[in-house]
Amino acid sequence: MNINDGRRDLERAGWVADVTVELGGRPDLREVRATMVKALLPDAQPNDRFGAVLLVADELVGNAYRHATTPQSLRVGRASSTVLIEVSDGDPIAGAVQIRTLKYGLRLVGQLSLDWGVRTDSLGKVVWALVPLDIYPAEP
Repeated sequence: MNINDGRRDLERAGWVADVTVELGGRPDLREVRATMVKALLPDAQPNDRFGAVLLVADELVGNAYRHATTPQSLRVGRASSTVLIEVSDGDPIAGAVQIRTLKYGLRLVGQLSLDWGVRTDSLGKVVWALVPLDIYPAEP
């Protein structure tokens, strides 16, 4: 896990979010997943496998709901072989995420992601994960 880094490389590569879901009203995780699938995988079939992306997004959004006082947004961007998931909240304390890395959920994020980390800004913090699609491909 990296604190306050990793995102710079993605920004230099011209990464753009494909979908943003506002989390302020704490929408149900099923609604969040459905929005992600519609935006990122418009041709997806019910049997397609993109479970790693959904599991990581669920964990990061669920953690924001449980541990942050002000969840803000989920941003998800897709490149040809990776998906970048970012969850922002109004809590600027990145160290709290480090403490929770021994818990099962963030351990799962680490195992399913190429990399993940936390960065802070003037609005709070962003927990991000870069999930490979080529290891967990959708079936044709």
